[in-house]
Amino acid sequence: MRATEISRALRLALPVVVASLWGCTHDPVIAERIEKLPAEDAAGASAFHRAGQPCVDCHNTYEGASPELAVGGTIFSQNPDLTLKGVSGVFVTIFDSAGATSKACTNAAGNFYITKADLQGVADFAFPLTVQVGSRFMSSLVGRERSCAGCHVLANEERIAEDPSVDKATGQGRSSAGAILISFDEIPESERCGPLVDPTGSGGGGASGTGVGGASGTGAGGATVASTTAATTGAGGSGGGQ
Repeated sequence: MRATEISRALRLALPVVVASLWGCTHDPVIAERIEKLPAEDAAGASAFHRAGQPCVDCHNTYEGASPELAVGGTIFSQNPDLTLKGVSGVFVTIFDSAGATSKACTNAAGNFYITKADLQGVADFAFPLTVQVGSRFMSSLVGRERSCAGCHVLANEERIAEDPSVDKATGQGRSSAGAILISFDEIPESERCGPLVDPTGSGGGGASGTGVGGASGTGAGGATVASTTAATTGAGGSGGGQ
């Protein structure tokens, strides 16, 4: 091949190579969601920050925030005035399609997460996933989304402008089921992992518990805990979890 032909072939191939490399390092969907995130919490980054926001958009190999998460989200209750409050001290249980079970405990902000390092002996969850919170099971499977808030989107100006029927407190509307809500009476003793405060003000248990996978709670102010075990059976039950 003559030098001019080689040069022409390289010029034609270069845009394809650049596009391929860009596709490997830039995810427009994640980039757009990160760009739209509100400002960082005044207290700064911690296990309690950005409640109700898509944790794994940043806490992954793409954005590089530490720790790298396998899943993450926030569990809420609703106050009598309809405002949202994070629920602390409740187990969130993840059942994957390979029979593994992972549990995490919500902290004072209602946040929970399971890191990639918590997935002992396996590189990742086998999707789709079934999720249990308290006594409730999600009514649908988690197909691939690792951030609860990727689907359970809170109300914001953009969503309300597009759909005035969006519940301004929970975010429930045509495009999202809104916040993951649970009431105090839906959290049995076996699913509590630390001090649990009844958001209605009628008192709450301070019991701790252990659950499937052997995880133990660290209390409302502590870090999320998680463990993974091979389960002999899949997730049972039914219900209307958000």
